[in-house]
Amino acid sequence: MTLEQTTRVRKTLGKVGALIFIVFFASVLDSCVARFREPLFTVHLLPGASEPVEGQVDHDLKDLDLLRVETSTETIQLKIDRFQTGYWLGGNMWIGSISAAADAAAGTYDLRVFAVNKPPDAPVAAFRAHVYPDYPSLRKSFLSVIRRTFDIPPGTVALACLPVLGVVLGMIYLLGRRVERLLALEGRAEVFMVKEAPGGIEVYFGLGKGQGVEPGRIVQLRTENDQLICEAVVQQVDENNAMALADERAEKLPHGALVVLASSTEKID
Repeated sequence: MTLEQTTRVRKTLGKVGALIFIVFFASVLDSCVARFREPLFTVHLLPGASEPVEGQVDHDLKDLDLLRVETSTETIQLKIDRFQTGYWLGGNMWIGSISAAADAAAGTYDLRVFAVNKPPDAPVAAFRAHVYPDYPSLRKSFLSVIRRTFDIPPGTVALACLPVLGVVLGMIYLLGRRVERLLALEGRAEVFMVKEAPGGIEVYFGLGKGQGVEPGRIVQLRTENDQLICEAVVQQVDENNAMALADERAEKLPHGALVVLASSTEKID
């Protein structure tokens, strides 16, 4: 690809990368907002489906028979399968699931878990199950905008964005290196840093001794469209990079500004 083609593709990929990042951020935000808006201890079900649930109990409670479940209807059941230690804060947890029978009627149902070592009127956990007649009705209940609109969990969208964004950024990096090489062949380089200094504005660019740059040489600062901004005098050089001192016109360079080597005979002592 030519320099113009490579630059155009890199810009396009930059826009694609920005779009992917926006989608990633929006997915994460949508997932977090949906979780915060969802009432605690609430599950949404279709007839014949189930959802995992869990709850905390005392450390000395190790027998499942010491837990009792009350439900407002026999078609909605809470089954406790086992105990386990909490992942983050430790503690004794029970793990189970709430299921709706295939003939469960649409509606809202309450379920409560009691322990024998607690007062009979004080449940250790209470859940509310919302049963929907069909999937479209269930989908309308989703608090995630992405899931409600596209029927895709926002977490899945966010995870899918990561490898795609990685590939795009990798391609941008490789194309950027190619642009640098093609520009260097023409005696040009993109400005990668600008700093204020006592004597003016320091402009840093990716041309060095290999391209004939030396202290005292005059370089031109130009826009991406090749319009002259000002001239600068090279102050420091290494093998691959250099710094030139310009006047205040270089303080706010436009995006894509370039350093162009002036005639090699132009030099200031």
